[in-house]
Amino acid sequence: MKTRSMPTNTVELGATSLTITWSRSKTSKFHYLWLRDNAPELRHPTTQHRLVETSTIPKDVRPASACLNDVGDLEVTWATDRAISVFSAQWLHAHDYSNGARNQRPQSVTWTADMASEIPRATHDDIVSDPAKRVEFLDGFFAYGLAFLEHVSSVPGTVALVAQDLGEMRITSWGAVFDVVSVADANSVAYTNLPLVVHTDEGYRNPVPTVQLQHFLVNDAQGGEATLTDGFRVANDLRDIDPEAFSLLASTDLRFHIADATTDHTGVGSIIETNGLGDVIAIRYSNHSATPFLLDFDELTRFYNAYQLFGAMREDPKYRLQIRMPAGSMYIVDNRRVMHGRTGFTSGGNRHLQSCYIERDELASRLAVLKRPFL
Repeated sequence: MKTRSMPTNTVELGATSLTITWSRSKTSKFHYLWLRDNAPELRHPTTQHRLVETSTIPKDVRPASACLNDVGDLEVTWATDRAISVFSAQWLHAHDYSNGARNQRPQSVTWTADMASEIPRATHDDIVSDPAKRVEFLDGFFAYGLAFLEHVSSVPGTVALVAQDLGEMRITSWGAVFDVVSVADANSVAYTNLPLVVHTDEGYRNPVPTVQLQHFLVNDAQGGEATLTDGFRVANDLRDIDPEAFSLLASTDLRFHIADATTDHTGVGSIIETNGLGDVIAIRYSNHSATPFLLDFDELTRFYNAYQLFGAMREDPKYRLQIRMPAGSMYIVDNRRVMHGRTGFTSGGNRHLQSCYIERDELASRLAVLKRPFL
């Protein structure tokens, strides 16, 4: 009985790329320019950043020879300078763009109001004392764009301590920490007891703050429930319901503005922001600070139809989570995704929040470092 021999690993050189046939007949193709650009010896040993400017690599760079060495790694000798580059097989498989490897955005879990129980929730002590629970909590925040923190001290200023523990605070014209209370002669609806429709904050800034912490110090007024809506879910559903409306909101820049005696801020952007693949990556919805729409005469009615449809959807009970936040609780919200607001409340009770911003990139960095022991 004849035994079936397995194919041997081979490397075949072509005009602009090489082809590797692995032992199980899987093939991978890599362009010479890409291989030279990613040659391990041309990367800094600790940062792994490029040491050679990509634009200076000759477009016709090619190997004099290439093979898989005794341990199965690709060894390339370059024709131009006889330099030798060795690429590990593991690294090549992980970066095999000829077989679909791509730079992936973190996966989001879009949600509706009936999914409230799925939103990440933890006690403050848990995320301070238990690294595994902290990782789980923050992973959940990045997936859902929202997370709830319970049993937080009700001492004023605590929100800043939590913020500094998670990331770097962003100081704006409101200060590092700002109080949200009902006051006379308010310069914003936020400082009244009126309902506040869901919105993203600071649409008039560029860049917009990315993560907001809302800490409830006192909340014994009747009403005043927090309202929260996943803008990604609304946008994706809008695309299914009315593709033209989605396209208009994604391609039309609006102007947002705020000014007082000492500040004057203007931001420009679309309600829905997408990437090159069409994925929704940000929401900027701040109806109160949007200036008059200045569009082509024949386009204005179509845009209003799209804008009003999105606006109605975001407040629909299907999407809008309404939740009572007791004193000592906090929510953390991705301000470029999840819109927040509140129901109205009686003027007879007390409701006092403290809020601040941190930046998403620093929070993600700290989470990545925290996760290293778990990998």
